[in-house]
Amino acid sequence: MASGMGSLEIARSGLQVSERALYVTGHNISNLGTVGYVRQQAMIMNRVSTKEYGDIQLGAGADIQKIRQIRQSFYDDIFRQENCQLGYWQAKSEAFEEIQIIMGEPMEEGLQNAMNEFWDSWQELSKEPDSLTIKATVRQLGDNLVQIINHIDQQLTKLQRDLDSEIELKVKEVNNITSQIAELNGLIARAEIAGDTANDYRDQRNVLLDQLSFLVNADINETSDGMVSVTVGGYFLVQKDKNLELYAGKVNNDDVYHTPMLVGKDVVIPLEGGYIKGLIDSRGQENYNSKPYNGEEVSTDFSDNSIAQLRMSLNALVSNLFNSVNALHESGMKTINNSTEPGEAFFVKINDENPMILGNIKLNDNLSNLNNIVSSKDGKTGNNEIALKIANLRYESMVKNSNGVQSMDDYYQSIILGIGAAGSDASTIYKNQLKVVQSTDDARQSIMSVSLDEEMTSMLKYRHAYNASARTLNVIDDMLETIITKIGIAGR
Repeated sequence: MASGMGSLEIARSGLQVSERALYVTGHNISNLGTVGYVRQQAMIMNRVSTKEYGDIQLGAGADIQKIRQIRQSFYDDIFRQENCQLGYWQAKSEAFEEIQIIMGEPMEEGLQNAMNEFWDSWQELSKEPDSLTIKATVRQLGDNLVQIINHIDQQLTKLQRDLDSEIELKVKEVNNITSQIAELNGLIARAEIAGDTANDYRDQRNVLLDQLSFLVNADINETSDGMVSVTVGGYFLVQKDKNLELYAGKVNNDDVYHTPMLVGKDVVIPLEGGYIKGLIDSRGQENYNSKPYNGEEVSTDFSDNSIAQLRMSLNALVSNLFNSVNALHESGMKTINNSTEPGEAFFVKINDENPMILGNIKLNDNLSNLNNIVSSKDGKTGNNEIALKIANLRYESMVKNSNGVQSMDDYYQSIILGIGAAGSDASTIYKNQLKVVQSTDDARQSIMSVSLDEEMTSMLKYRHAYNASARTLNVIDDMLETIITKIGIAGR
């Protein structure tokens, strides 16, 4: 009788195990297209019998030990590392695309063409130094040069502000993600303490961790209670079911140049990768808007601190160009009413408190009187000395960079080549990194994604196991009924 009841329990456990395994399989199939879902597997274990019959220990049926996820944290770590680099280079690549559009080279409306036309107009004036018609052209092309330079400044300023606003938005996104991770930490811990499966919560959390890795370089560690801790730049953003928030704080007193800081501590979070770091490196972290060129060597490598470095390089060009033209123009003489007067500045500052740099230049209003445009050294008719010297400025070596002291034309070409090289590198690295991330994710998905063929095979296996357990129950039921019936007859 005891043996019969044991067999009954074995058959019952088989039914329960098969039913639970079928549920897990159906759950996998229903989530075939769910983003972030990791296939699950019922881990079946043999029950250990506590009774022995002589030298024989009979089986006691089966149990579901746990419902495990088919996932390898190694691939998650690799994916998130590569995803972090992808975010960085995507931000850099996008920024360089905008920079190249702003510079507009090679194009007729670009700065190079405007400088060429300006130098050429002075060359033409040197041939007819007293021509008011050519002087009008000089004035027009000088004004065109100023407008293009100031337009570049406006566009670079707008791009920096846009990147800065994007930094603020992405910092808020980080806070939203870490808040959800902390909440899921609590749900997972409470579910697993209660003996429930929290795999679906874990899937949601892993999707969020993947998203976070794109934005910042996050270190992720899972604790024994099923929760994860998240640190960025050495600072905890998630501990257990609590999160600390970031905010976009100002690096200086300007309305741009924000960087992630820890709320309540005003601590700058050092970033080593991710989309936000790419935005910061593209925007720059120092304001060169009010710094004059001091004659020092200026780098034309824009791979880091990109827009801020570009401003500095252009300021060196602008400062040399306009100050040199002014110096020569002021050294000549203009003839008005048969008398000579010293020349005056060709270009002037919009705001006298700031140096002559991008965005702070205009044509001297006095040049509306074309007689104030100087071509002569001594004011005599036919003298072209000043016009010729200004025309030849394009060939004079006066701007220092890593290639030595260059002419303004050569220096500007080195700027354009530097932008092109840095932009091309960023684009190439981004495209290659995208392939690496996709390949890494494919390797990860090959392990954790749902295979319909595999799940259908499992479903058939567990269905047959269920049917076998059910038939065993029927046999035991019939056997017990027969025994009870027979015992009843014998007792009469």
